[in-house]
Amino acid sequence: MKEYRQNSHTFSLAFWALLCTATAIVLFVHSHRIVSRVLRTEEILAGVALLIFGPAAFAVYLIRARRLWVSVDQLQGIVVSGRRTISWDDIYKVERRRPAFRKNSGPAEVPAFNAGAFDGGGCIDPGCGATVGEFFLGALIVIAALFALWVICFVFVPLVILPVLEVFAPFGDRIKIHTRRGTLVLRDLRNADEFMAAVSARRPVVER
Repeated sequence: MKEYRQNSHTFSLAFWALLCTATAIVLFVHSHRIVSRVLRTEEILAGVALLIFGPAAFAVYLIRARRLWVSVDQLQGIVVSGRRTISWDDIYKVERRRPAFRKNSGPAEVPAFNAGAFDGGGCIDPGCGATVGEFFLGALIVIAALFALWVICFVFVPLVILPVLEVFAPFGDRIKIHTRRGTLVLRDLRNADEFMAAVSARRPVVER
């Protein structure tokens, strides 16, 4: 049986943990060379907070993915962490709430960068050849600016900022398995669409 683990944002949180760790090291080691010693307490508190919300949170995220996962047995029910099985008779509904800030769950997909076509329109007048170098220099600057804007808006924000918000705030993909004994909540489930399709063959599913 295929395992569905709560680790769809592993790559994003790993990058976030490295970024937080690097910033904390700068605060602990090199901050006294940049700012006044008066801010020493604030530097320590900020560094500790970065380590908590960076590598520590990432470690907890990985532990959760290793300890709580599910698989679907079409005959018996939903197997939780390979230890216990929630029978189909005990499940009366599976509810899914998709991410708040995007349409699809799981890791974000980065669109291909397209700076657009730059057409000089040909060189008809003899004097226009003198501006060819300036044109290409301006074109390179525009392309570099567009690329930087694309990296921020379509790479850093969807691959790092949004996953972090989904993990630390209730904005991410959540699946609730309602049973007669209680509710099992799964967050950031990898291949969640496939899991919901497998469950829908046996029990009602609700997607919001």
